[in-house]
Amino acid sequence: MIVAKTFRWEGAHRLPWHEGLCSNLHGHSYRMVVEVEGPPDDRGMVIDFKEIKRIIKPLIEQWDHATLVHEDDAELLDVLQKTGWKHFVLPYDSTSENVARFAANFLCTEAGDALHARGLTTVRVTVQETETCYAVYARAVGAETAVTKDDLIATSA
Repeated sequence: MIVAKTFRWEGAHRLPWHEGLCSNLHGHSYRMVVEVEGPPDDRGMVIDFKEIKRIIKPLIEQWDHATLVHEDDAELLDVLQKTGWKHFVLPYDSTSENVARFAANFLCTEAGDALHARGLTTVRVTVQETETCYAVYARAVGAETAVTKDDLIATSA
């Protein structure tokens, strides 16, 4: 069985290598759906929605009204650091695909043992930049993760 919780935040980013308008700093009203899959317990619950919110909320708070920036984007990082504007450094480009991957790995890093103990098998994250564009990333609970605790540190004013 699959259960899901939706989150929203406002944020900016750029893809400096992009050949179109996305190379410019721009913003989105992001929408993210976090799904977990596993068997329901004896009472019929897979996981309490409040538990998903408790795990993901700190990440959303760091991303809301922040600029998501790749750690190698020296030009944008310089501006953000000089101005003190809120930003979150990612270990890769801030594409929807990578933001979904980061959020799924964050969930498994922060609560992987608890998710596994509940018998949950899969985490699936959908990140939507616009009404018509989204990316989906799925991973097994307990699988190796590319996210380290150092990756989870945001920088803000």
